[in-house]
Amino acid sequence: MNEIEFSELLGNLRVQLTEKGREELWRRVNEFGGVKTLSESFDFSRSKMYNWKNKDLALPVKFVRRIMGENSTSEIVSLKGKGRSGEIENPDFPLRISDELLTRVDYSVKQNSEGTPFYLAQEKSLADRFVELLEKLGQVDCSVYSRESRYEVRYPKFLNEIFSRPEYDENLAALIDEKGEIRDGEIVVGQQRIPVEEFDGKLCSREKSFELALQRGNSEKIAELMAEESSKVRKLIE
Repeated sequence: MNEIEFSELLGNLRVQLTEKGREELWRRVNEFGGVKTLSESFDFSRSKMYNWKNKDLALPVKFVRRIMGENSTSEIVSLKGKGRSGEIENPDFPLRISDELLTRVDYSVKQNSEGTPFYLAQEKSLADRFVELLEKLGQVDCSVYSRESRYEVRYPKFLNEIFSRPEYDENLAALIDEKGEIRDGEIVVGQQRIPVEEFDGKLCSREKSFELALQRGNSEKIAELMAEESSKVRKLIE
């Protein structure tokens, strides 16, 4: 599990503060000598600071850290990228980014022509799991699309910058979900071949979970998965 503190974020990201947080920030600016003095001391644009103050805009991370402290996050209500990119509402600092999420990002995330990242999956269960992992960071602004049995989860660009930084250990179950095959009594993923009886992880892919149960001859699991699918079909036609 990677943890990213507020102090480690790229300075060009932006945050929105509570009303209490904004009042405290500008009170500290005034104590320092006001916008003019702060601008001269720390090379922040005076006109931009007046703009941030008067228009209640999201503030650059590097500015908030300078005024409020390296890891002062209690009054942050959203984290944003540049421009009109999406956001994370109520981000949970430090941001805890699991090996499972980073594995799925590395193997199944692409970018469209506008640079927006999207997770691509063949099953709804995998798209749902990806959203669930994103939401461990806070309320992530993401959208799910379905096209010809393919599912896309689009999320803010700035998150890809965050995801590209940590080192991590590949999560085997996630890797099997994304790129593995189950055949002839083995799970095949990359150069690895794992006998089905030796794998004790949990798959989110329903298709591969079903195939794994078949290969193991696990009639109880097969019945459970079939019952879940039947329940979904009934809900669709009711």
